[in-house]
Amino acid sequence: MVKFIDVRVREEEILDLIAESYIQESKPISSAYLCQKCKLNYSPATVRNIMLSLENQGLLCHLHTSSGRVPTQNGFKQYVQRLKGKDIADTFSSLLNSTSSVNFGIEEIIDHSLDALVETSGYTSMVAVSGQKEKIFFRGMRLIMDQPEFEDIERLKHIFYTLEMKMDDLQEVLFSCIDADIQILIGDDIGFDGISDCSLVASGLKGKDLIFALALLGPMRMNYTKALGCLQSVTKQLRVIMEDFIQS
Repeated sequence: MVKFIDVRVREEEILDLIAESYIQESKPISSAYLCQKCKLNYSPATVRNIMLSLENQGLLCHLHTSSGRVPTQNGFKQYVQRLKGKDIADTFSSLLNSTSSVNFGIEEIIDHSLDALVETSGYTSMVAVSGQKEKIFFRGMRLIMDQPEFEDIERLKHIFYTLEMKMDDLQEVLFSCIDADIQILIGDDIGFDGISDCSLVASGLKGKDLIFALALLGPMRMNYTKALGCLQSVTKQLRVIMEDFIQS
């Protein structure tokens, strides 16, 4: 039993390190890279065996002929599940401090929220509002093109088509995420073939007369720590300045 637990802990450690390294480097991660950059106490042979085990479990895969590996969709899900259990530092404390519901209406607050999300996360940002009528707003669409995963023009077409033609369905996805603190949908879990290479990090506020959902859309290789911190901070500050609009 002790040996089994030790193996599992090692596998979780290596998977998380590969995920974090891949997010940073945007290229497949090899055992040599991990041993050198992460200063592991394991030998390269041990790391290779762990990586092979993770691959056999469907948590890692090869890209092309590279010797390195990247997390699969299930691999990212496991990594994110552990990440959500950690405390994410509130590093964006002044995002909306200059905004006040006394001075601005709902549309101005939406604009400030989108600006804050785009500026701090670096990902395409969305705000969906449901009150007397439903609307969804996007900002930072250009940021999708900055991701190496989407250099293929056909993949970009699928993403833009989905964001343009499936807005109503996407709104419903965002509204369904507000009951949880922060919801992370990875790949197929988003529910649209055109953005199945992406991840969606969503949160929001729900009152008697208004639903306000916020989300970040990025590649599956998105920086989840940064995205979670950003969305958590904006949602928390938005809750304060939206007191005139949100009534529990």
